[in-house]
Amino acid sequence: PNVFTVIADVGAAFLLVAGGPDPINLFLLVLIAGIALYWAGMILNDVFDIDRDRQERPTRPIAAGHISLSTATRAGWALLIAGVVIAFACGYVPGTVALVLAVMIVAYDGPLKSTPLAPAAMGSCRFLSFLLGASTALTFDNGIEIPRYVIGIAGGFGVYIMGITTMARDEATGGRSPLRATGLVVTIVGIGLLALSPQTAEQPNAWHTDVQRSFPLLVGMIGLPVILRAGRAVIDPTPTNIQNAIRVGILSIIPFAAAMAFLGAGPIWGLAVFGLVLPSIVLAARFRVT
Repeated sequence: PNVFTVIADVGAAFLLVAGGPDPINLFLLVLIAGIALYWAGMILNDVFDIDRDRQERPTRPIAAGHISLSTATRAGWALLIAGVVIAFACGYVPGTVALVLAVMIVAYDGPLKSTPLAPAAMGSCRFLSFLLGASTALTFDNGIEIPRYVIGIAGGFGVYIMGITTMARDEATGGRSPLRATGLVVTIVGIGLLALSPQTAEQPNAWHTDVQRSFPLLVGMIGLPVILRAGRAVIDPTPTNIQNAIRVGILSIIPFAAAMAFLGAGPIWGLAVFGLVLPSIVLAARFRVT
């Protein structure tokens, strides 16, 4: 179910900057690159976790022997390389962003996951994911100069995921922890960045809604259920409450991205991105969202 959040934020970033899906070949290529990198991260996550999974989660595919470790390793690295190569086919800037994203994916899956830097590493992956889609649609006539509003929105997604990831620490066991409240605060900051960053555009943009009032209200309405769920997890930190908050928080990336697509490309594309909620929810009923 999580892969639809990547399709949403990469696609929305392109739509926001380009005002639509043109050129369509770049739009499709960058989506494929984002998906390949995300799937690579998922597979390599299980490759790196194989020893722990054999002890704690022996029913997972690699640990149970349904998929061999060597096959998963080859698939993970192949997808990682493919994602970077496809991004370079879109241009040197998207390729460079994808290369940095690939490094951060491996860093999170490997050495950083069990450290206090893990939430920041995960947030940086989401930051780079949005930037990947946006960079494909930007033109750089006088060197690399990414607009402030793009950096702000990408940062908003990154900070938001950093907060959700902070809350998710020890989600399987639950219990009171200052990380829950910290994660909630960071998540709210991320939502605030998403709501206000379009106002930092250097030049007037042909936005499809008012960025001073209507757009912040829209983002706030999307974020309210996330904040309420997260607040409940802080007050009553049972594994169920925490995992519900994480599930809602992650899947809400799609409506947040839909708001960005609506802002830049209009209501039809906003609804198209929002439609990704449906397959994501269907799959979330069968697979764990984490």
